[in-house]
Amino acid sequence: MDELRKSAYKTLNYQALLDIKNSGTFNEETFNRAFRVAHAFHNLAWYIIHDFQGFDEADFWSRISALEKQFGLYHYRKAFTEIINQ
Repeated sequence: MDELRKSAYKTLNYQALLDIKNSGTFNEETFNRAFRVAHAFHNLAWYIIHDFQGFDEADFWSRISALEKQFGLYHYRKAFTEIINQ
């Protein structure tokens, strides 16, 4: 994986943590969304510290697709695309 893609994934991981931190009022809806975001991104953090060895991009993006469908969270894919198209 090239350095630009690695950087894009690192940015997404940071954004996911910000989204969890700033998820708003604690209620069932925001808890479920934050939980699903954490679940989608928790392995990415591990792969970042191991220089993406064994990282399965297709699996990661299938998890992001689920977030898009369930919660309308399209900004992860948009941010990634913007970074790699710089």
